[in-house]
Amino acid sequence: MSPNRRSVLIGAAILATTSAAGFGRRSANASTPGTGSVLVIGAGIAGLTAARDLARDGRRVTVLEARDRMGGRLWTDRNWQDMPLDLGASWIHGIDGNPVTELRDEFKLPTVVLNQNVITTYSGGDHLTAAEMAEHEADAAAALAAIQVLSALPRFSNTSFAAAIDLVLTQLRLTGIRADRVRNTVHHFIQDSFGADPEQVPLWVGQHHVSHGGDQVVFPRGYDEIPTRLAEGLDVRLGHVVDRIAHDTTGVRVHTDHGVFHADHVVVTLPLGVLKTDAVTFDPPLPAKKQEAIGRLGMGVYNKLYLRFDTQFWDDAELIAQFGVPNDPMAAWFPLQSVTGVPVIAALRGGSVARRIETLDDTATVAEGMLALRAMYGESAPEPRDYRITRWSSDPYARGSYSYPGIDSTPDDRGIVAEPIGNRVFFAGEATHATESSTVHGALLSGRREADLIRRIG
Repeated sequence: MSPNRRSVLIGAAILATTSAAGFGRRSANASTPGTGSVLVIGAGIAGLTAARDLARDGRRVTVLEARDRMGGRLWTDRNWQDMPLDLGASWIHGIDGNPVTELRDEFKLPTVVLNQNVITTYSGGDHLTAAEMAEHEADAAAALAAIQVLSALPRFSNTSFAAAIDLVLTQLRLTGIRADRVRNTVHHFIQDSFGADPEQVPLWVGQHHVSHGGDQVVFPRGYDEIPTRLAEGLDVRLGHVVDRIAHDTTGVRVHTDHGVFHADHVVVTLPLGVLKTDAVTFDPPLPAKKQEAIGRLGMGVYNKLYLRFDTQFWDDAELIAQFGVPNDPMAAWFPLQSVTGVPVIAALRGGSVARRIETLDDTATVAEGMLALRAMYGESAPEPRDYRITRWSSDPYARGSYSYPGIDSTPDDRGIVAEPIGNRVFFAGEATHATESSTVHGALLSGRREADLIRRIG
């Protein structure tokens, strides 16, 4: 299991996170066929990376994006003028050898280290003592190591993390509060990593992931500077909703609410959550093998609650872990004042916890967050002056946050989803990367992969 997946990976952390309306042009006129032409569906990182590489190769590239902004699941909210808020992706997960780091350096963008190494932990309203923390760290390390051993055994490949933690707790003879804390830690670890619950994720994933070392960093000016710079010079059509993709030996035809676009090839970067719906149809239908792989993979949910206050009342820490929260195995709070200079704290939730919270309205969501904070810091904790909330599973152009391997999935499924059809239809996006899915860098690498494949086809 990687120690730097997602924004925190609580289990591992205990052991050691533009509106682009000015770019491209809106047009009601569909394109005409042309030699070497490529349509790219989606102006997220995968799509923009593929489009940029293909345009540099001399192809005529048009990017079709349903939203009125670029970035996809990378989305910076700029309503707070003194603090851009990344509502989707936030971190470069390990800067060493990471392709997103290459873009950061190419575009000369500032980043700030936010590693989650300095951790404060509460159980109910009390700090865990140094002795309790040391004990829990040792217990969690032993449990995660035991799970990793199980994940390498073929007979446990499709065993769920939920079943595995029960097994290793018995092996380690951990009971009572110590077992509960380890179980909750591993549950949060999975919810954070995959946007899914431990019952939904198989152990084999522990043997099929490549991670990057080095610091975890965030973008104080907003992550959306990456897609904004990637899109420079590209023909990006915002507000173009695709509903049908047809192809034959003569080329591809992409049907949108602004007309039909023709090209030699199309790169589809629709999120897995959208591929699972009938929002976009394929003619001919996707091969049965591909549809089955899409069905076996899952689309996780990972949401954020930003709370802004006039003054800081929480710990000076990079991460605040909280046991004993109702309806939540363990809460993770991220103080952001060291990054932004603004007293803002963020709660990040995944899996069924995120899905349940997403059903609440804003008032109830904020109230639930404040109930958790006041359990740690007392009833005198003030009401926030402002807030921001994400609801990614309700987004029709995402249907979730990032993909995860379903309990019946195999390590081959992502490669099957990525397989091109007839050298006409190509697939990119984080869900198509075999070893670095659910990350920005995985999406970026998938875009490069498909652009290179089209170049090699000729």
